[in-house]
Amino acid sequence: MRKHRTTVLLILLAGALGAAGLIAVAQRRLADCAYVPIAGGELLPNAALAPDPASPRQAAGWGYRTSNGVELQQPSRDHKGFDLDRDDRALQLIGIGNYVETPPVAVRPGASYCFAGAALTDEAAKGATRARLVFRWLDAGGAELASAAGDWQPVALWQPGATSWSALRAAFRAPAGAAALRVRVQPAADNRLYLDAMHVRRGGRPALGSVAPPAPAAAQLPAIAPWPNGYRAALSFSWDWETTMGGLIHSRSADDMNAGDDPVVRGMRMRAGITTTLALFQRYDIQSTYYATGYNFLLGNRERRLFMGNPTFGWATQRAAGRPGWLSDRWTKTPWFGDDPYGTDQSDPAWYFGDLIPALARDRHDIQSHTFSHLYGGYASVAEWRADLAAWRDVAAERGVGPARSLAFPWSSSAGMSDANWLALEAAGITSVTRTSWSQPNYQLADRIGWRCLPVPGHERILACPDFYLIAGRATPASAGIAQAHAGGDRAAATAAIDAAVAAGGVIDIWAHTEEATTPAQIADWQAVIAHAARARDAGQLWVAPLAEIADWQAAVAKVKVQSIEFKVADTANPLAFSITNESDRGLNGLTINAPFNVGKCIVNGQELKTHHSNLLTLNLAAGQSVEVQAWPA
Repeated sequence: MRKHRTTVLLILLAGALGAAGLIAVAQRRLADCAYVPIAGGELLPNAALAPDPASPRQAAGWGYRTSNGVELQQPSRDHKGFDLDRDDRALQLIGIGNYVETPPVAVRPGASYCFAGAALTDEAAKGATRARLVFRWLDAGGAELASAAGDWQPVALWQPGATSWSALRAAFRAPAGAAALRVRVQPAADNRLYLDAMHVRRGGRPALGSVAPPAPAAAQLPAIAPWPNGYRAALSFSWDWETTMGGLIHSRSADDMNAGDDPVVRGMRMRAGITTTLALFQRYDIQSTYYATGYNFLLGNRERRLFMGNPTFGWATQRAAGRPGWLSDRWTKTPWFGDDPYGTDQSDPAWYFGDLIPALARDRHDIQSHTFSHLYGGYASVAEWRADLAAWRDVAAERGVGPARSLAFPWSSSAGMSDANWLALEAAGITSVTRTSWSQPNYQLADRIGWRCLPVPGHERILACPDFYLIAGRATPASAGIAQAHAGGDRAAATAAIDAAVAAGGVIDIWAHTEEATTPAQIADWQAVIAHAARARDAGQLWVAPLAEIADWQAAVAKVKVQSIEFKVADTANPLAFSITNESDRGLNGLTINAPFNVGKCIVNGQELKTHHSNLLTLNLAAGQSVEVQAWPA
C-alpha cells in the first residue's frame, strides 16, 4: 500500500513538474511573441497578405502613406521577390518617406501586445539597412489616441544561399481608452525592403514608450514657441552656387532649364550672381546661405590636384525611358574633373570662385555644402559620399570656411539614399538638408504642406527642411514643369508661400541658382520677394536667418523642458510656477514662452523680468541652464 502511494505521488509530482515546464515554455513563447494556443493566437487580420480584390497588387486591409513603392509580391508570378513563410506572398516597401501599416487589431486597455515579423533587403550597392515599428493606439472612433516607437532594428542584406531574414520585434502595453492598434513598419532609408511572416499577438516584453494623452493639468503649463523673440515663422534665402565644374559641365537634361547653355557662360553668370545677390541683401541687412560646390573655394588648380581620386561615376548614364539621366554616357567613361583647365581664377574665372569667398564673409553670409563634386546623392555609393564630404571640408578650410552643417542635394537627389549614405552625412556633422526629392511621394522628407523641418527617419539628428524654388524673370512651359517638380513658381507664388508658412508657424527656404538673379527681370522679382519678407520681419512676424541657424534652433528648442513646480508665496494670488531647462548644447537667446494668460508680473530666478502685459515671455537660456519662473496674471 505504501509503495502504491509513493508511485502515485511520483506520478503527480512528475505531472506537476511537466505542467510547470509547459507553463514556463508558454510564458517564454508569449514573451517572444511566438504562437501559443489560446493565450497567444493570431490577432492580425489578413496576416496571410491576401490580395485586395479591388487592387490585386495590395494586401487587403493593409495601409501605407503612399502606394508608390508598396506592392504585394508573389515570387511564382513575378519571378522576383522573396517568400519566408511559403505562402507565395510578401510585401515590398521602397522609400524613406513611406511605411506599411497593419489592418486595425482589436485591443483592450492595459494588456500587452506584440508584433513579430521578418525583413530583408536585396540591393547590394546599398547594403544593409534598418527599420522600426511604430504602434498607433486608436480610440473607439478610430482616432489616434497615442503612439509608441520601437528601436531602429537591423535589416540584413540578402546573400545567395544564406538565411538572410532579420527579425522585427516590438511590444507595448495598450493605454487607457485604446480600442484598436495599427502597427507601422517604417524604413530608415530608400533601400528596398521585403516584409513577411508578420503577426500581432498578446504578450511580448512591453517597452516603455506608450505615450498617453497629456494630463489635463499640463494644459496650464506654458508652451515653448518654435521661433525666437516672438516671431511666428522662420525664413531663409539660399542659393545653389556652382562654378562651371559643378552641375554646369555635368548637367542633366531633365532637371535643368539651362542645360543647353554653354557651361562656361553659365559659370560666368554664377559668378556675376554674387555681385547682384549681395546688393539685394545689403539693402535689408539679411544674411542668406550660399550652398557651394568644391571648386568655389579654389583660386585655381595649376598644381593639377586630383580631388576624390578624379572619379568616373558609373551611375551617370544617359537618360532612358523611366529614368532621367544625362545627355550622353560621357561621364560613365570620363573622369568627373577631367575638363579642369588647370588655370587660375584670373585665367579661367568661370571655373574657380575662391576670390569671391571674402565678399560673402564680409557681409556675414553663410556658406554651406552643395557637395564637392555635385554628385547625384541617391546614386552615389557610401565611399563616394565620404570622399566628397572630406574633399569639401578640406578645400573650405583653405579659405577659412568651417565644416558644413547643412547640405543642399544637387538635382534634389535625395531619392535612393541608403542607410549608409545617411550615416555618412551624420558622421560629417550635417544637421540639416534641403533640396530633397519632391516629385515622388515615397521619397518625400520635408513638409511643404505644414511648412516644417522634419527629422530624417532613422537619422533624427538631421532635419529635412522645405524649400521653394523661385523661378524669377520668366514663365515658360519648361519652367512650369521644373517648378512643379521642385515645388516652386513665380514671385506671386513665392510671396504666397511665405504667407502660408507664417500662417502655419513654420519654416520656408526660398532658393534659386545665383545665375538666376542676374537679369533686370530676375533682379526685380527677387527684390519684390525679399522686400515682402523684410516687411513681415519688421512687423515681428518672420525670423529671417540662414537655414543652418534655423534648423539648429529648431533642434535645440525640441530639447527644452518645462515642468511645474510647487511655489508658495505670501501674495493673495498664487503665481503660475514652473521651471524651464535648456537640455541642448547651444544657447537660446530670445527663447519665447506662451503663457496661458497675459502676464502682469514675472520673476525669473528671483529677478523681476520686464513684461508687456501679453502672454509672451522672452528669456535667454545658456546651454544646460535651468531657471525657475513665477508669473502672475495682468
